[in-house]
Amino acid sequence: MAWVEFAFPECPVCSRSWAVSRHRDCPADGGRSAGGGGEGGLDVDPDRSQVRCTGCRRTWAVWETRFHCACGHRFEAQEVEEAVREIIRVASLLAQVLAQQAKDLAEIRRAGEVSFRAWVSRFADAVASSLGALAGRLVGRLLRALD
Repeated sequence: MAWVEFAFPECPVCSRSWAVSRHRDCPADGGRSAGGGGEGGLDVDPDRSQVRCTGCRRTWAVWETRFHCACGHRFEAQEVEEAVREIIRVASLLAQVLAQQAKDLAEIRRAGEVSFRAWVSRFADAVASSLGALAGRLVGRLLRALD
C-alpha cells in the first residue's frame, strides 16, 4: 500500500497533536526537525505498520516510535496505542481512497483518449468524403469542359 503522512498523536500530558510527525534529529536535515523545521517528516505504511522518514528514508516499526512533544514530554507508541491504531486505520482508509482516485483518473484518461480517437476518425472520414466529392466534381467539370 501507499505511504501516507503519520500524524502526531495526542500528547498524554498537554493533549496537543499535529497533522504530521517529525523525525527528531534527522540526519538528512542536520537535526533541525526536532524544532519543527527541516525535512524529517514521517510517513506510515498502514498495511505493514512501518514508519519512514521522508528526509533520511530510514524505516522502523510503528511500535518502536518514540514521540517528543513540544511541551517536553516524551512517550512511546505503546503508551498511546489506541491513538496510534486509529492513526493507522485512518491512514489505511486514506491510502485506499487515493488508490481508487488514481484508478478513476486512469479510467477517465483512457475514456477521453478513446473518445478523442473516435472524434478524429469521424473528422478524417468527413474530410476525406468531402475531398472525394470535390475531386469528383472537379474531374466531371474538366471532362465536360474538354468535350
